Amino acid sequence: MVATVLKIRFRVLGNTLMRSPMQMVGFIFGVIGALWMLLLVGVGLFFVGTLDLDIARSVITAAGALLTLGWVVGPIFAAGLDTTLDPAKLAPFPMTTRQMMVAIIAGGLTGVPGITTAVGSLAVFLVWARYPVAAVAALVCVPLGVVICVVASRAVAALAAGIGGGRRTREIIGLVGFALVIFASPIFIGITGALVSASEQGVQLQALVTGLSWTPIAAAWAVPGDLAGGAWTTGVLKLVIAVVTLAVLWWLWQRSLSASLVGPPARAATRRRSGSLGWFGVMPSNPVGATWARSLTSWTRDFRYLRQLLLIPFAPVLVLIYSRGDLDGPFFAASGLLVGFFAGILAYTDVSYDGTAFATVLQTGIRGRADRLGRMLGSATVSIPLVLLADVVTLAIVGKWELLPAVIGGSIGLTLVGLGVSAVSSALLVVPTPAPGDSPFKRVPGSTFTMFLAFFLCWALVAVLALPAVVPAVMAIFFGVTDAGWVSLAIGLVWGVIVFAGGVLMGGARFDASAPRLLAQLRTFTGA
Repeated sequence: MVATVLKIRFRVLGNTLMRSPMQMVGFIFGVIGALWMLLLVGVGLFFVGTLDLDIARSVITAAGALLTLGWVVGPIFAAGLDTTLDPAKLAPFPMTTRQMMVAIIAGGLTGVPGITTAVGSLAVFLVWARYPVAAVAALVCVPLGVVICVVASRAVAALAAGIGGGRRTREIIGLVGFALVIFASPIFIGITGALVSASEQGVQLQALVTGLSWTPIAAAWAVPGDLAGGAWTTGVLKLVIAVVTLAVLWWLWQRSLSASLVGPPARAATRRRSGSLGWFGVMPSNPVGATWARSLTSWTRDFRYLRQLLLIPFAPVLVLIYSRGDLDGPFFAASGLLVGFFAGILAYTDVSYDGTAFATVLQTGIRGRADRLGRMLGSATVSIPLVLLADVVTLAIVGKWELLPAVIGGSIGLTLVGLGVSAVSSALLVVPTPAPGDSPFKRVPGSTFTMFLAFFLCWALVAVLALPAVVPAVMAIFFGVTDAGWVSLAIGLVWGVIVFAGGVLMGGARFDASAPRLLAQLRTFTGA
């Protein structure tokens, strides 16, 4: 049965790639990138094998820990897990939960990331070739470490998605899990920076790696090195830690799957006051007002939109971590500009979240300008207050209120320019996105390259168009030209509104011309 499921998996992958040339290009680029990474890993581990045992052991332990964390955190930055073998899709098959888990693991190991991890892990034997005991131990520990990576990834994704409850419960748990994984990245960067600082101050990294080797993310990779050094007791204990880690992850994942497959899906019921129209009762009764109200409803109730808003508090935290907690320098004070940059581009592919329900939008006969204006006003209503709040909070922390005009001018300018670009980009392209209530880690095979390309192009365009507002802000924040802050405020508001209006007009024209094509693409994503 597992072999049959894998055959179906590769048939679905082949059909998806053949149907979409861009996804085929993305898949090819992914394979090329994986081969290049394997070459670097092989060469690097070959030279590590020629070094002292303590150094080789530390390198393998640290690399194994990074690999495991990469499998857990990676879905956030690589647009999610390949859910071709989604449990909901496998439920009709006559297979037990354990067989389903084995099939999902096999699917994970036979994808591009899985094959890259498995083949790259084999290069560990280049390090332990000089130590027969370690080489024999690696025959057990390397596959164990790879399986822990895959199972950890699936278990964390299942827990973050809140599998097993009602849709609202799943979305709340998924939002919390998504936030924890998002903020795990800057925390990890901060820990890495602290380790580097410690090493510069004379603290031995060897002791730090030794402590890391006793954790679940690195124990399996540390066993061969301990045995090679004659530390049999610690090697056996770390092997026990690795086995227990796999058992706990397997149990958590199995419970999540059993709850989702055995229990019927719960239907969320919301009690509403009679006659309440929500945002539709507040906005004007015209096409722009109706679209504005629908967009605001999505931004305040749809957890797929709310997950995107996590980038707003994420930006100052990321700047603070990269600056190693420096509040006196200009970088944290300027983090509001990064917030505005992120906030403006959140709606770059807004139509994608409509799914096939986009057909109902077309049935209304709405004009492109009204649709573009309503969607962007909805995004602006949520994002601009959050940007202003982030500006005020960050400047209150550093106590540099003289920079307020520069930060507000640059951040609001970036936000408005981003919304103008999004008004055009979301009328030109759609990308695969999770359906309402789906896992935040879900993606369509081969879509990662397309999404990153779209992101890069939109971000680059926003960065260029926002320069008139950003340059004076940078002069005020980094070079102390105080008057430039007021220039940035004036230019940011005026130029931002101009770009916003131009984006609505251009996007509206493109929407009128390409809306049927967008609907056709959304239908192909649904059928993938």
